[in-house]
Amino acid sequence: MKNLRINIDEPRDAQKYITRAEHDFSAKLDAITADIVANSDNRIISLAGPTCSGKTTTANKLTERIREAGKNPVVFSIDDFFLDRADRNVVDGDAPDYDSVSAIDLDCLEEFVADLLAGKTVRRPIFDFVNTHRSGYEEYSPNGKDIYVFEGIQAVYPEVTSLFGDYTSIFIRVADDVRYRGSVLLGDEIRLFRRIVRDYKFRGATAEFTLHLWNTVRANEIASIFPNAGNSDYYINSLLRYEPFVLANNVLGLLGTVPKDSKYRDEADLLTDKLKPFENHFFEEKMIPSTSMFREFIG
Repeated sequence: MKNLRINIDEPRDAQKYITRAEHDFSAKLDAITADIVANSDNRIISLAGPTCSGKTTTANKLTERIREAGKNPVVFSIDDFFLDRADRNVVDGDAPDYDSVSAIDLDCLEEFVADLLAGKTVRRPIFDFVNTHRSGYEEYSPNGKDIYVFEGIQAVYPEVTSLFGDYTSIFIRVADDVRYRGSVLLGDEIRLFRRIVRDYKFRGATAEFTLHLWNTVRANEIASIFPNAGNSDYYINSLLRYEPFVLANNVLGLLGTVPKDSKYRDEADLLTDKLKPFENHFFEEKMIPSTSMFREFIG
C-alpha cells in the first residue's frame, strides 16, 4: 500500500512531484534492463503483464539498452497476431476477446517465430483495432545481431512461450494499492482507469463498454495470466505515484457519460466516489515527459 501524504497547492509542486516519480520509475527500469542485457544470451525476451501495465514503454526502454550493448533490438507485439473478430470467440454477448490465448492466431505465430529464428524473411501481421481485423503485413529480414522482444498480454501463456525456445521473461503490473485522503485505489482499479482513458482515446470505446469488458478481463487474468507469471525472470511495478491525480482529471468525466439506465451505472458511481478525492487540477498532462510510460494511456 502506497500512502500518499502530499499537499499540492500550485503547479510547481505538481511538476516536482511528477518529475520525482518519473525519475524513480526510470531508475528502477534502467537497473532491470541493464541486468537483463548483461546476464542473458537468449535471442528472445518475452514481456508480459495484464492489460494496461505499461508493456510498450518497457519494451522501448529495453530496446534502448540492447542497442547500447551493440545488438539490434526488434519489438513484436503479440497483439498483431490476433485473429480477426469474425474468426474468434466473443465474450459477454458481443464483446471481442482480446485477452485469452484463443484470441491469438497460434499457427501464424508459430510459423513466424520459427522462420525468424531460422534467419528467414518474415511477414509480420498488422492488426487494426478500430475495425477489429488484420489490415496487412510488414516484411522483416533478420540478422545475426537481432534480439527479439515479444510483448503482450499473451506473452506469459505456455501455448505462446513454448514457441520461443530458450527465452528471458519479464512480467509487469501495477503492484501497489494507493491511499490518499481516506480513499483507497486498488492496483487493478488503476489499470482499469488507464484502460478507460486508453480505449476512449485510441480504440473508440466508451467508458460503459470498457466496464462491460472488465469483469471478463479480470477473470482471465486471475485464471490464466497471474498463475503463469510465477516463474518469470524479472518483475516490474509500473505504478507512477502521480498518475491517480492525472487519471482523475480524465476518468471522472468519462465515468459521467455512463447512462443512468446502464447496468454499469452503480459501478461507475462507486469508482467515481473512490477517485474523486484524487481530483487536483494542478496536475496537467503537459507536465508529463513525452517518453513517460503514462503516455501509453493518455497520448
